[in-house]
This record gives sequence, C-alpha cells and structure tokens, in this order.
Amino acid sequence: MGAMTVGKKQEIAIGIALQTQVLKTCPIHNQLYCDDEYGDDENMARAFSVAIDLVRQHEPYAEEFHHNAHELTDLLSYTIGSAPLHCPDCASQQQQYAVNEAVGERVSAGA
Repeated sequence: MGAMTVGKKQEIAIGIALQTQVLKTCPIHNQLYCDDEYGDDENMARAFSVAIDLVRQHEPYAEEFHHNAHELTDLLSYTIGSAPLHCPDCASQQQQYAVNEAVGERVSAGA
C-alpha cells in the first residue's frame, strides 16, 4: 500500500483511517499498517462516523462519492482490511534478525 499510486477516493479513505488512528504510518519506513494489537473498536467506529459525516455534510466529499456514504465506508473497510498488521519492512528486518541470531546460536553451539 505504501508505494502504490492512489486515487483521490483512496486518499480520502486513507486520510480518515490515519486521522482516527485506525491506520498508522511507520516512522522509519513510511509504510501504512493497521496495528491491530493496539487498535480498538472505538477508533474504527469513529472512522466510519467521520466518513459518513463527510459525505453527508461536506460538498466536495459528497460529490466525490456521489452522495453515497456506503461507497466511502466500503472503501474505508477495504483500505483498512487490506493494510498489513505491521510495517512490512520492519517485519522483514525483524525476521532477518531472528534468522541471523538463530544461525549465530547454532554456530556458537557447534564450536
């Protein structure tokens, strides 16, 4: 998600998810992720509430989503659901560190 080009609708959905802290951005790799470990239903409910409010009360958003709040909430659900649970770059670095450490333990034990 982090490197792909997104359209205006997707930008709006990502903005709502970030604003309500459902999605987070890795401070190191600038990748989006959904930190399910610390996420809560309150943030998710707030995200959907913000989305509905935007379509109902703010003309630029209403026009973008054809005055249909479901179009935005569906996109928001998809955006959140497709985000990884952790920063993919951090996860791969942690996995590599674990492999290197395991190999190092085997080498030490064999010596």
